[in-house]
Amino acid sequence: MIHSDFVHLHVHTEYSLLDGAIRLKDLISRARELQMPALAITDHGNMFGVIEFYRQAHAKGIKPIIGCEFYVAPDSRKERKAYRGIHEVSYHLTLLVKDEVGYKNLMRLVTIGYLEGFYYRPRIDKEVLSQHCEGLILLSGCLKSEIAHLILENQIEAAKQIVKEFEKTFGHGNFYLELQDQGLKEQKIVNEVLIEIGRELSIPLVATNDVHYLKREDAKAHDALLCIQTNKAVSDQDRLRFSSDEFYFRTPQEMKDLFSHNPQAISNTIEIAKRCNLELQEGKIHLPHYKTPNNESLDSYLKRLSLEGLKNCYQGVPPPEAEERLLNELKVISKMGYASYFLIIWDLISEAKRRDIPVGPGRGSAAGSLVAYSLGITDIDPLRYGLLFERFLNPGRATLPDIDIDFADDRRDEVIEYVNSKYGQDHVALVITFGKMNARAVVRDVGRVLGYPYNEIDRIAKLIPAEFHITLEEALKRSPELKEAASAKGDLLEISLSLEGLVRHASTHAAGVVISKDPLINYLPLYRDPKSGQVITGYSKDSIEHIGLLKMDFLGLTTLTAIKNCLEQAKENHGVKIDICNIPINDERTFELLRKVDSVGLFQIESSGMRDLLKKLKPTEFTDLIALLALHRPGPLGSGMVDEFIISKHSQKAIRYIHPKLKPILEETYGVIVYQEQVMRIASELAGFSLEEADELRRAMGKKDQSRMDQMEERFIEGARHHGILRDKAKAIYELMGKFAEYGFNKSHSAAYALIAYRTAYLKAHYPLEFMAALLTSELNNQDKITSYITECRKMGIAILPPDINASDAFFKVEGQAIRFGLAAIKNVGLAATHSILEARRKKRRFSSLYDFCEEIDLRLVNKRVIENLIKCGALDSTGAKRSQLFHILDHALKMASHIQQDRAIGQTSLFDRLEEDLVFKEEDHQRLPDIEEWPENKLLSFEKELLGFYITSHPLAQYERMLEQYVDLTLDRLNEIKEERVVTVGGIIHALKKKSTKDGRAMAIITLEDLTGSVEVVIFPDLYEREQKYVIRDLPILVIGKVSLKEERPKIQANKLIPLSEASYRLSKELHIRMSTPGLEEETLIQLKKVLERFEGEIPVYLHLVTPHHGEIITTTNMGISLDNGLVGTIEELLGEGVVSFK
Repeated sequence: MIHSDFVHLHVHTEYSLLDGAIRLKDLISRARELQMPALAITDHGNMFGVIEFYRQAHAKGIKPIIGCEFYVAPDSRKERKAYRGIHEVSYHLTLLVKDEVGYKNLMRLVTIGYLEGFYYRPRIDKEVLSQHCEGLILLSGCLKSEIAHLILENQIEAAKQIVKEFEKTFGHGNFYLELQDQGLKEQKIVNEVLIEIGRELSIPLVATNDVHYLKREDAKAHDALLCIQTNKAVSDQDRLRFSSDEFYFRTPQEMKDLFSHNPQAISNTIEIAKRCNLELQEGKIHLPHYKTPNNESLDSYLKRLSLEGLKNCYQGVPPPEAEERLLNELKVISKMGYASYFLIIWDLISEAKRRDIPVGPGRGSAAGSLVAYSLGITDIDPLRYGLLFERFLNPGRATLPDIDIDFADDRRDEVIEYVNSKYGQDHVALVITFGKMNARAVVRDVGRVLGYPYNEIDRIAKLIPAEFHITLEEALKRSPELKEAASAKGDLLEISLSLEGLVRHASTHAAGVVISKDPLINYLPLYRDPKSGQVITGYSKDSIEHIGLLKMDFLGLTTLTAIKNCLEQAKENHGVKIDICNIPINDERTFELLRKVDSVGLFQIESSGMRDLLKKLKPTEFTDLIALLALHRPGPLGSGMVDEFIISKHSQKAIRYIHPKLKPILEETYGVIVYQEQVMRIASELAGFSLEEADELRRAMGKKDQSRMDQMEERFIEGARHHGILRDKAKAIYELMGKFAEYGFNKSHSAAYALIAYRTAYLKAHYPLEFMAALLTSELNNQDKITSYITECRKMGIAILPPDINASDAFFKVEGQAIRFGLAAIKNVGLAATHSILEARRKKRRFSSLYDFCEEIDLRLVNKRVIENLIKCGALDSTGAKRSQLFHILDHALKMASHIQQDRAIGQTSLFDRLEEDLVFKEEDHQRLPDIEEWPENKLLSFEKELLGFYITSHPLAQYERMLEQYVDLTLDRLNEIKEERVVTVGGIIHALKKKSTKDGRAMAIITLEDLTGSVEVVIFPDLYEREQKYVIRDLPILVIGKVSLKEERPKIQANKLIPLSEASYRLSKELHIRMSTPGLEEETLIQLKKVLERFEGEIPVYLHLVTPHHGEIITTTNMGISLDNGLVGTIEELLGEGVVSFK
């Protein structure tokens, strides 16, 4: 291959966050297209993308050169001061790696920049540069370098002095003066001087282009990217901006033409590339050393632990097949050198269990390992459920197997602290992750910097389907409305498409933890998360795996916290200690609950889609639950296999198999291939594949790798022939495998998560009060979930008692046959205040009044605002005072309590004074309460809603419950079940209201409608808003008739009609019924009634129900029609008495 005679050595990718506008894949493709033999990556201050860059470049035959453009502090990196404004707290320098020593030094420098020198930017200084210069080539940098700065200040001698220092530090031949020309006049000045200095001091020159985007036409998109970074508008003339459109990936010919006066600067790019020969080791695993007792070998210790554990799993006598499989697994683990890995996992899980930290039963394919089961890493017996070790680990696997672990979310940090203390803080870190500009986010970002109004851009963004990984291009194909709206906004579409998918920010991964054999700095750069202050890895999880480090996911699972809470309450309330790991696995009451689709709050099976599937499946055993979790995914649901599975389960007919040998493998899934493990077993048992080969076939089928599948087909057919299966049958089986393997799920993961689901179902079936209380506590910060679970409690007949300073604990708890609201769950109260209240109550036993309460609590923690919130939500009702009274006397109570606490603190009050004072307080407490009315009900309820998230003592809709049942199509919690857009009638209370204007200035509104089960956003467009504005009022109970929109993650309603519930009866009714008893049938009364009906003449028929003593009720028509009007009912009831009118 002919190579170009220039390579780019100063390149910013998307990992120069919100500054580089080049995706790595596009960069490598362009370099290959231009026949560059090598290419550098030099992102600002970091090495985030270097491993990904290194692998992609190698794959395309391009030599990767690892580098970084550093920020260098003018003096010490530890100085925190601006020199000439915040943009000059550092200078720029470019470093390139020659070899492994240089790579390690680059990692150290990047780490120092973040951990020691961060001030607006991650900065190093000349001190650490001189300490870590070996193996590196230094380029003098861009216009923001110190040398360029001095030249532009006309301090040429000072610039020469810096050049000499760098030459001395890095050694002759390792320092180059960097020439750049993006058409800026300052560059021409700097270049002339650099050329002269180079000639005078014999320092070589090198040409670079400070690449920030791929092609010249990308300059506009890059400009918008800078605006996103600095939160400025494109129209802002004073913002950070590049002065030309020449910071792109120039072709070699363009660079040669640009520097034709200095060809050596071009050829030096090739010379530098030849000297950069870093070879990263891939495939080598760097496992931490696990210290065994008495220095026993790792393999021996693991074997001993596993055999002991196996006996415990099988009550002392494991079956022969279990022991044989265990020894086979241990042999593979030993051969692959993974004994240390298993011991590390075993140790941390054992420690978690020793500390009573709930641990999940398993996750992913690890549940297929009998070694993992025997060590207590997982709770699923792989032999009982047909789970395969080879799906988890086999000699053909190049990377470490994944053993991801679920811990109770409130105690995950304890596990990480233990790992830190065990292996050393410099050996352990959380993992970085990168957020990207997805389709919706990029439209919002670009729209903002282009200066378009928020509501217009928000409307366009919401036209993009709320689907994970959907691209803007795909969304435009699907929605002509989106294309039309976005195209009308100038450059919005073009720039958004250019920037979509770029990295936007770095943060800490929710679960990833890395543990290394030697200090982490030997393997990767470190980074400090600015939000948390934690030191985390500078490489993402994929990069960490590629360099051979042990990366695990420690996930915090709320459900495990809820289960533990439920078990504790069950023990306290019923005196029963439940071992959740040993509950009966086919408990009939549990499956009865599941068949009733009583799945709200159950792990993984409470969604509307899962409830639909549960209803159809009617599970009868645990294996059905495993299948349920595997089947509820888009692939199976869209393929028809779910229907086939359900029909086969309930069919009375015998299931037909292509060959009898399939029956033992597919019997539990009613003849349908549901799991990846079934594909592997078919290949192994029917065609003689080793399970390692079967796993390779499973991967090929799952990825639809047709060429690999074709290669393996003949091998399968031939193998099947040796097992007595005819060719046509073997071919049919292979086609069946190919058809379902694409949708097949990892049975090990499904089984482990089905076990958590089953445990939650068991607890809900047997301990419903404790389970719901635990569930509510676990979702304290999720208002939608709290509302949903309180609705579920009401359906279950469980009352929710209001918070009470004399009865509540911190969290939700069972009280009799009800659940008491926890104090910490009250908005703006918090745990510190709650613990103070509970501590005071432990000493006091009961608070008799507000004065008593204020006197005993710590007023620093339980301040006035907290007490106001306690009063508003009813938590002090048990003192016997009205909420309005308590609010009125609060200031006085606080003042008195403050005096008493001050006296108590300095010991000024004598015993007799104190007794007398107490007596006076006790006598006067009630006298101090002012004689005022309680707040109106709507105010009481409004405060409850504000502070508790729902109405607790009553509900504004309570009086309309029967009416809602009559008129609405469905409750709001069931909107998620709607699969296609249609018109519905729903009812609720207007909880929130936002008034907006369209671009032509017309008023409209967006309301949040809430019923007893949930909430929905309702859009009221201008035409309807103008007609019905009088009904768009907060807290108004109302019916909404409108179209359900499914364009976003959550359904919305576009209103067509608004009807206050107070008017619904007559506005929606088709008949008026009047009930009269015999005493009301006097002629004069009937004449008056006729006049009333004539006054409201219309087309709705009127029926009289005449109640007589001897003939019962007689119904007769009046032959009159009326029009329903606000005043009609009142007029009739004034004549005949209250309650005589009804509607149908």
